[in-house]
Amino acid sequence: MGNISYLLQFITAVVAVIYYKKYKDTPLRYLVYYLWYAVFMELVAGLMWNEFAIYNVWWYNIGINIEILFYLFIFYQYMSNRIVKKMILYGGIVYELYFLINYLLFFESWNTYQVFPFTMGSVLLILVIFLFLLEMFQSDKILFVNKYLIFWISLGLLFYYVIPMPLQIGETFFKLKNYSRDTRFFMHSIQYLGNLLMYFSFIYGFIWSSMTYKSL
Repeated sequence: MGNISYLLQFITAVVAVIYYKKYKDTPLRYLVYYLWYAVFMELVAGLMWNEFAIYNVWWYNIGINIEILFYLFIFYQYMSNRIVKKMILYGGIVYELYFLINYLLFFESWNTYQVFPFTMGSVLLILVIFLFLLEMFQSDKILFVNKYLIFWISLGLLFYYVIPMPLQIGETFFKLKNYSRDTRFFMHSIQYLGNLLMYFSFIYGFIWSSMTYKSL
């Protein structure tokens, strides 16, 4: 499953380059760079583990932290409500401080997955996306919502973060650590589904969004 997910991630980055002119004058212009960074991150993680037998959890911790901050930055650029923009700014600062304190002081090893901070960051990002979509749907943009690339990016991120969220919350707050083999496979399958839906949504948006509706 991992190889298919990585291939789809690579295809998404290529499609983002092909259709770059559609969104090059919007805050989403940074997305193409992030997608290629994500491709690089997965490549390096695979090399660490498969070729050099180096634990790569710390590498994923850094990558996921950058991912959450990046998407908060994107939606900060798109939000017009000043109160929500302040919420994103202060929420991002609190999240990052929590991540650093948790990572540097409370965990014994750099190769410990940062469940608590990432759950907090995921919940914050989901809330921000919902507020953005609510703002979008309350405007005249709702008439052509499927023409906006940012809508498809938002939808893809909701697939990615919401689908595995119940399992993540269970692991975070109910200490569901001792998984059976079947349970672990089920959890990986749920995360895999979220990944696929996100990349398909991104690709669809890059291809079918319209330059006429490229900005909000």
